[in-house]
Amino acid sequence: MGMSTSLSLSQKQQLKLSPQLLQSFELMTLPLAELQEKIKTEIEANPALELPGMGELSYEKYAETASQQEKKSQEEPYSDSSSYGSDLGRGNDPGSGSYDAEASDRQQKFLENALSTEETLQESLLSQLGCEHLTTAEYEVGEILITDLDANGFFRQTPESLLKIEQLPHMKKLIKVIQGFEPIGVGAKDWRESLVLQAKNKGLNEQDMAVFTPLVYEKLELMRANKEQVVAKQLGIDMEQLDSLYGFLKTLTPYPGQSFANGPQNYIIPDLSIHQIEGNLVMKLNDSSLPELTINPEFASLAQDLGESEEAKKAQSYINHHIKDANDLIFQVKVRNQTLYKVGEVLLDYQKEFFYNGPQYIRPLTQKTVADIIGVHETTISRISTAKWLDTDWGIIPVKKLFSNSVGDEGEEISKNAAKETIRQIIEEYQGKKALSDQKISDLLKERGISVARRTVAKYRNELNIDPSFVRGTN
Repeated sequence: MGMSTSLSLSQKQQLKLSPQLLQSFELMTLPLAELQEKIKTEIEANPALELPGMGELSYEKYAETASQQEKKSQEEPYSDSSSYGSDLGRGNDPGSGSYDAEASDRQQKFLENALSTEETLQESLLSQLGCEHLTTAEYEVGEILITDLDANGFFRQTPESLLKIEQLPHMKKLIKVIQGFEPIGVGAKDWRESLVLQAKNKGLNEQDMAVFTPLVYEKLELMRANKEQVVAKQLGIDMEQLDSLYGFLKTLTPYPGQSFANGPQNYIIPDLSIHQIEGNLVMKLNDSSLPELTINPEFASLAQDLGESEEAKKAQSYINHHIKDANDLIFQVKVRNQTLYKVGEVLLDYQKEFFYNGPQYIRPLTQKTVADIIGVHETTISRISTAKWLDTDWGIIPVKKLFSNSVGDEGEEISKNAAKETIRQIIEEYQGKKALSDQKISDLLKERGISVARRTVAKYRNELNIDPSFVRGTN
């Protein structure tokens, strides 16, 4: 199930990205709002697809009907993994035109019952900036940089020209932070840099990036002029490898901010929710925001008894093609949701303290660890967590917020951000008293079950722009 965008040059001799694989990549990375638009487009374009029980009802009429039938009763109990897993395991019966109450309820909740918040691009980026553990000085720099971004998500002016001299040391760090926000690709100088940022984020390895980067910066005009052989020779790769990279490039968006400002990304719709209910953590996949797609049985039956004429063969090929595309989409949406649900289960287990107690309790958790637990490639985790949001008791946060590297020399490991947040809290608790030395802070951290060496405390204190104890006063 590992669908990797890490297209190493050695692998490309055996691998060429098929349209189906490219669509799998796309569906994995799509946020829920864009997936809704994708499904809408497919329903309108493919006569083999239908919403169960809706017959020839159009997507717009369906959405209108759903919004008119908004339920006032409380939401059904949160799903568990067994119920969702069994649902994924059931196939679609092409011969069935009926659907049960649960499926009906899902259709009615599509779009209108999703947790959504309309935001501008800059509001969304500032909201994500607020989730970062930054000093006041760093936050101000981030705010200045975000405010300068245009509708595409690109800098209007050079970042250096926006900042005061004393702010420049924070610039590189904050640009990197912003470039990690959703939508991926913002915080770039132009569309070319944005494409390179997106490729890195989607897991393209260094060897591939060495070819992909000059392809983006220097060879696109030749590609548009259909001079693929010239480009392949100049890049030192074969045609199959070039086709793979160029096909991958087409899955990216050159203007990520525009899609946010003008399209479905106006709405942040959480894909998962994890909340405390009566003291227990419960998780739900927001699949009620997606319709249960099936094959239109009437359309499928048209392929039978068409005869042997050339026109009949063309008609049969047309029908089979659309049925195959419909089945591919149904399968890929289910794989996407199943993978996302499994990621949610790992996050619930590993980040339990965060869900109960807040951001300072985020534990170190790498994408590789999650990939190993689920049994997929690390880049699959990168794709499935891109542009996905999680509704928690601590706010709606990007799923990637719960991935963090570890710190600490011994004992319980916590994330770097959580350690810095705890250090900040300890120092604030002692404000107005004799200042704590770094060793004393390390001792207090250990009492809280966090093992961080004195030298590491000093490093994090400097990153927090907090003076040493001999400046603040000694303890």
